[in-house]
Amino acid sequence: MYSKYQLVEVQDVLLSEGMIFVRINCILTTMVRAPVIAACFLFLALSTFVQYAIGNPKVLDFTTYADGTTHVFYQTDVDPQSPDFTFNLYGTNIDNLVVQDENGTLLSSKINANTVTVATLGSSTIKVDYDTPDLISKNGKTWTFHVNSETDYSILLPKNTVIVGMSASPLNMQIVDGQSLISLPSGSSDINYIFGVLGTSQTATLAIQKAQDFISTVNAAGIQTPLALAKLNESRADFNQGKYSDAESIANLAKNLAIQEQQTANSIHDTKSADTLPTLPLIIGGVIGVGVIGFVVMKKSRSGKNIMLKETQGDDTMPEKETIYRLKPELRQDDKEIIAFISEKGGQVYESELRKKFLMPRTTMWRAVKRLEREDVVEIEKVDQQNLIKLRKMEDQK
Repeated sequence: MYSKYQLVEVQDVLLSEGMIFVRINCILTTMVRAPVIAACFLFLALSTFVQYAIGNPKVLDFTTYADGTTHVFYQTDVDPQSPDFTFNLYGTNIDNLVVQDENGTLLSSKINANTVTVATLGSSTIKVDYDTPDLISKNGKTWTFHVNSETDYSILLPKNTVIVGMSASPLNMQIVDGQSLISLPSGSSDINYIFGVLGTSQTATLAIQKAQDFISTVNAAGIQTPLALAKLNESRADFNQGKYSDAESIANLAKNLAIQEQQTANSIHDTKSADTLPTLPLIIGGVIGVGVIGFVVMKKSRSGKNIMLKETQGDDTMPEKETIYRLKPELRQDDKEIIAFISEKGGQVYESELRKKFLMPRTTMWRAVKRLEREDVVEIEKVDQQNLIKLRKMEDQK
């Protein structure tokens, strides 16, 4: 005789002994659904992580000018599947805003208070340029640059400036063409500087001596200052080569580095750097999440991109720079350099591009552009609240 087995659904029954039975199929269903629910939560968490990683700026540069304005360059990766991207502005008074994709194509943007919304049109990277007077203040002879950044950044100070104080420890400091270039970590920071007379043997000697005295005092307290000492040696080397301006600037940087190293040593026992490096499981999960996103989300069509974008290519009839020089022999040398740059860019550039190229304050560059306009060399066109500078056509030069 063969035994036969039959799977029977157990009903909810309260037996006389007081024992309670539940449906076995409900338990099995819950056991099956639990991993699915957990996977959904993991997917949401990874999506948030990926969006944060994409929206975090990759490059952030500030260029300050003698008139107190600041040029901001911002570059970040964006999700090509998202129709738009919103980011915060540094400052509320914004001029000469230009947003481009990775190919240099102009993107449409809209300012709302201190944020900007960009129509990405399938772009994977955006580059932003704009000017603002809101990051620099002045008290007496002291200028102060203040910013609160979510990422590491660099700042290029004007020529003939002396740094008199910094609230954050720099990642790197160097002199580039007589200007201080400082790399700083994320967070809030202030840089105080003054405009002074640089370049004499006496002022350089005094700056080196002050830096040496301060570093010696800090070292005597048992605090090591390797970064400051390296800068001090660099300053002495420039002094021996007769580069007094660079020697004085670097000596001032050395003193400020010593101050930062002293502050770090005094507070190191109270604070510890947070470990922000992602763990291996998070990296693997992020890769899986990106793969899932790429699999389930269809790529948005970019067919309308060419319709919405403005034409920015140069005109075939645009005159060569040598022709302009011949027709306008009275042009100044700096005017010729501006014309050469516009010509290299296809005959037209934004005013912000000129400022970034020649590191001129806004008012100085605008006077130069207006001077060329009076000479009938360029014409100024308003495009999306920006000044587009165009070389005039050949027939206009006759």
